[in-house]
Amino acid sequence: MNNSYILLRHAHSRFSSDDFNRTLSEKGFSSLNQLDFLNSFNIGYYFSSPYKRAFETINSSPIQFDKIVLDNRLRERKLSSRFIEDTEFEKTIQYLWQNPDKSLIGGESNREALNRILDLFEDLEERYSDKTILLSSHGNLLGILINHFDSSFDYKKWGQMTFPDCFLVDKDKSVKRIMKVTSR
Repeated sequence: MNNSYILLRHAHSRFSSDDFNRTLSEKGFSSLNQLDFLNSFNIGYYFSSPYKRAFETINSSPIQFDKIVLDNRLRERKLSSRFIEDTEFEKTIQYLWQNPDKSLIGGESNREALNRILDLFEDLEERYSDKTILLSSHGNLLGILINHFDSSFDYKKWGQMTFPDCFLVDKDKSVKRIMKVTSR
């Protein structure tokens, strides 16, 4: 790879059936100071999911940025066209991790979601060289991407991700968790 990537999972958000406009919760806003350490990286470009909680995570944090580019390929993966109850959520995610080519009705498989974000990676690799690029997105999509680079990152490790959380994918495609403080 030509670049290094910081994968930023958004901070804790309020529950809403309007997935696109879900905002950060009070807990989410108060956790943003944890991201101050990202200013020590020489980040050249900032990309975010257009979903409000991912954008707010960068925009409301102490991260110093020039501009944030919204890219729809960073949106959260769609599980289904029907509402997934909280009681079904974990089983649904586990099933999809175990069956990466399967999808629920109206949803996106892990493989489809991975191909979408790899398309963004390909564009960024063609456009930039020797840059550190921050991608603000969602746990599901970022977990699938991390698994692509590190097969030991599985469903169990996905479940251990925090809000917010940060991982560095270096030029050698190694993945390292760089979040300093853990909170769920």
